[in-house]
Amino acid sequence: MSEIPDGLPMETVEAPMPEPAGEVAPRAPRKSSGRRTGSRAGGNGRRSGGRASRTPARVEAPAPATESAGSLADALRGLLNGIDEEVTAITALSEEIDDHVNALNDLRAQATERLLHLDELRAAAEDVNLTAFLDSSIAPQLPQIEEEFPDRIYGG
Repeated sequence: MSEIPDGLPMETVEAPMPEPAGEVAPRAPRKSSGRRTGSRAGGNGRRSGGRASRTPARVEAPAPATESAGSLADALRGLLNGIDEEVTAITALSEEIDDHVNALNDLRAQATERLLHLDELRAAAEDVNLTAFLDSSIAPQLPQIEEEFPDRIYGG
């Protein structure tokens, strides 16, 4: 067994050789003499003589399917668990935002009610100096922080 760069174990298997046209005779498996052909030192990997090689070629094959399938299933399960955690966190944040928006809406309703009372007071004032004072002091202060509405959240 050997390892490829991404860390998956590989097994060496022999690829079957095609049978010559015409006769089909069973062959006994050949033992390797230990000599490697086609190495860098040996040229381009082709044999001289013009005839096809009868020795089976070696091919790197992935480790047994159960190991690969198991690790793939574990990786997918981990990915799905991560997605589930992120969705849960976003849902909790959305609920928290809803709570804050409800509190903000309550505060805005209180501010509106108080401004309406001040408007009634201003309407009741008959003195010019008092109405000028109320006009300048009743002007509500607008929020100093600009609200952000991200496109991804609000579908923009």
